[in-house]
Amino acid sequence: MNQIGEPERIDPTAYGYQWWIYGQGTPKYFQIGMENNKVVTVLALGKALPTAPFKIGEDAPDIYKKVTPSDNVTLTYKKTKVEFELAEDELMVEPLIKLGDQWVQLYFDHFTNKLIGVRYWTSDLLIKQKPYTLVYQGHLDHPPEPSEQEWQNIDQAEQQEILDITNVFRMNNHLKPLDSNDSADQAAYFHSKEMNDKDYFSHDSKWQGSLSDRLQKQKIAFRVAGENIAWNYTDGISAVVGWINSEGHRKNLLDKRFTELGVGVYKKYYTQDFVQAL
Repeated sequence: MNQIGEPERIDPTAYGYQWWIYGQGTPKYFQIGMENNKVVTVLALGKALPTAPFKIGEDAPDIYKKVTPSDNVTLTYKKTKVEFELAEDELMVEPLIKLGDQWVQLYFDHFTNKLIGVRYWTSDLLIKQKPYTLVYQGHLDHPPEPSEQEWQNIDQAEQQEILDITNVFRMNNHLKPLDSNDSADQAAYFHSKEMNDKDYFSHDSKWQGSLSDRLQKQKIAFRVAGENIAWNYTDGISAVVGWINSEGHRKNLLDKRFTELGVGVYKKYYTQDFVQAL
């Protein structure tokens, strides 16, 4: 890793590796997943990054002239045959491609039909993290469940990554990045935790009220506000890709009125609270 220097930040994950973060707040943003001093995954989102033979912003039809995705991907792991089954929407927005000895997950914006990100995986991590439905016969190792303190550190790291990735998406669409708002972070976090603890999934809470109510409780002065929520994604990256490809959620991501963002993650619950500050 001497060629690219020290990371700006190192984030824990729920899967045993660490994200090394580079290019925060710039068109060269990328993340390198490190485990036992080895690269196990790379996420490239900035348009200025070298991602050959693919290019961020490239049209899907041009990419499909080079590679052909499949809805069923087979590999062997420790003598166990493993099949990933991609649903129709997954094949459209995040297909998996075999490229040499690496696996490449392509992230598309299906509203524009353009490539917005490229993620590289080793076979081991692909099976450990399970970004698609997995069918197998035999035995597979499973990552240990993080402790409560580890979850807290993971959640805080994913909150920052979601802010970073949201801002890369906005910059790639010629919009100003959003500033972090600590009070909105708190409102978003409490909502994610409550959805987990109370076992529900909704923008409205029987206990804390609407988004407006929750922001006012944090003494946030705003003109306009919006909220995105998600549940049960493998990580914050996939949650943002899901929002990008959902019409209502992407409107919040690309709303030029918003100036600040609060992000709250609690285990597999994700909340974004957007505000236009007064």
